[in-house]
Amino acid sequence: MNIADLARVRDEDLAGDPAGQASGPGARALMESIMLVEREPARRRLPLRRGLGPAVVAAGLAAALVVWTPFWGPATEYANAAVSLRTGPDQIEVEINDPAADVAGFTEAFRAIGLDVEVRKAPVAPQDVGKLIGPVLTSGRFPAGTGVTISSREEGCRSAWCGTISMPVGVTGKLLIGIGRPAAPGELYATPVQIDVDPGAGVIKGYRPAGERVARVSADLERAGMKVGYVVMWDNPDGTGGGYHVEPDHVGDDWTVQHVQRIASDAVTIFVKAPADVPKDSLPMIQPPEPTWWKD
Repeated sequence: MNIADLARVRDEDLAGDPAGQASGPGARALMESIMLVEREPARRRLPLRRGLGPAVVAAGLAAALVVWTPFWGPATEYANAAVSLRTGPDQIEVEINDPAADVAGFTEAFRAIGLDVEVRKAPVAPQDVGKLIGPVLTSGRFPAGTGVTISSREEGCRSAWCGTISMPVGVTGKLLIGIGRPAAPGELYATPVQIDVDPGAGVIKGYRPAGERVARVSADLERAGMKVGYVVMWDNPDGTGGGYHVEPDHVGDDWTVQHVQRIASDAVTIFVKAPADVPKDSLPMIQPPEPTWWKD
């Protein structure tokens, strides 16, 4: 708008108009000048400061907090009705506010902080409902020798689940993250439950199979209505161990059980220590059933 354009309406033009009469020639000229000025649309301002507190939103709208980095980069904090996220140098703090929320709310939050993430509901045991599962890298790569880990935090957690996702700098590609939902009867869990670590959630309350013989443990679990599979483990010279799934016929009744994982409401996997006279990786390997929630 050029101020000089409005100057064509002079004080002397308005002086001759009757007081309060908008139809005089001076008033009409002023109104026409105002109407000729092009109006610009109002621009929405977004906060640039870090560390803002929760915003008060209108009733009926989901609460959302976005704290932006300078130059319109990704958000460093984001929260909605489903999840709250806060980024650090190499990890993301996560608080799941509503595990039953639509996955779109979770996906929106992760993308707001600059991650290419798809979120799905993953089948889990009852004690893992609402927890974060994964992540799975569906495309791209991690820097050599790195990966992504998830850890839970109970102290000071006022949400359904709290924890952190530790991510290496330089990860590229798309991540798939699960939010635990109750598994259907017989549906494979996205994450197994180790019975002898959490005996109250085991197949048999208080049951501790570690150190027992295979024949006894398998009989106990089968009586409890479980389908049983086996993983044979070997010790490495450096103190680590490894193994794989084998057919039951290749497991001795007197071999020692290391631990048991419940993989579904009606199925378990018994991890067995290979005797010293069984050479490492000498048994035929089989492909076990795997959860498919992240492949569908």
